[in-house]
Amino acid sequence: LIFQCDDGSGGGETYFFLDGSNGLTTFPDDKVLGFGNASDLRIKHDSSNSYIIQQGTGDLIIENKVDDKDIILKSDDGSGGLATYFALDGGITRTVVYKNFNFQDNVKLEIGTGADLKIYHDGTDSVIQNETGDLEFQNRQDDGDIKFKSDDGSGGVATYFTIDGGV
Repeated sequence: LIFQCDDGSGGGETYFFLDGSNGLTTFPDDKVLGFGNASDLRIKHDSSNSYIIQQGTGDLIIENKVDDKDIILKSDDGSGGLATYFALDGGITRTVVYKNFNFQDNVKLEIGTGADLKIYHDGTDSVIQNETGDLEFQNRQDDGDIKFKSDDGSGGVATYFTIDGGV
């Protein structure tokens, strides 16, 4: 079943069709599926990319209301397969990260409601910046140490300072 209409210049154009052989409703490239009175939420595919577009009012909310289930984001694994990159895990109520996050230079990881702890790399130096309270280093491993390591002057790494938790 093919849905065609005037294309605005006197010709006809297919806007979408229902394919009985595979049960799909198909929108050709660059056609937009709109939701809401002003089509504030739109879904489209051009010949290269796919888009979910929120324009207009409100937030874009992705929601899963099934008990103990997840929202999982997957993409190519770099080798032609599929990999999970992160999940909002409803069973353990955590965001679980499966692949590295890469923060570009001068993009800060901000922690705390007031973004009081910042960790970043400025292109030259790496910075841990605390804005309030004490900055604590804890190792809760029985008999575990805290080690401070740096370049040994010969291309390797050496321990220069150890807080010995086994004493």
